[in-house]
Amino acid sequence: AWDTRDDPSNARRGWFHSSGLEYAPERLGSDIRFVRYLAQQYAFRTFNDAFVLASAFRLGAARGMGQELIPSEKFFAGGGTSVRGFAEGGLGEPDFFGDPTGGNALLLFNQEVRFPLYKWLRGIGFLDAGNTFPHIRDVSFGNLEAGAGFGLRIHSPFALLRIDYGVPLTSRQREPSGRWYFAIGQSF
Repeated sequence: AWDTRDDPSNARRGWFHSSGLEYAPERLGSDIRFVRYLAQQYAFRTFNDAFVLASAFRLGAARGMGQELIPSEKFFAGGGTSVRGFAEGGLGEPDFFGDPTGGNALLLFNQEVRFPLYKWLRGIGFLDAGNTFPHIRDVSFGNLEAGAGFGLRIHSPFALLRIDYGVPLTSRQREPSGRWYFAIGQSF
């Protein structure tokens, strides 16, 4: 990991990069054999001492070695920390019952503009795009789901409270017209 952000919990400038590789072969005693990689890149830039442009990119790839990848090692996307406007973990190929199955590959893009409203209250506008894919060879910019919306950030003495409202821009026939997300801390 490499981190130059001015504040990890509410960055206004700098960037963050992390790369994680998990390798679990049989010869190291693993019953569940797989290899998994996740790269994350976040960048923050301040304009006019008030507006913050926050960007995120995430790319993941995983593969079972001699067996199917178990669900806990798959990638999931959708929801308050990835593609707002969609159900939590709801993107990707559904199973027979319509439940998300996750994927062996992940591609996510997030863009936020954060701006002051009044003292301890800040607003944001966002655009998210991403999806999970059955295999790394299936990753395609043409198959990304997108969501957009707005939110509020309440800077309390104890924590940063987040309220977002996301609207799906793609797959509108399967999704409600919008979703609310409540959490502590920034989405990235």
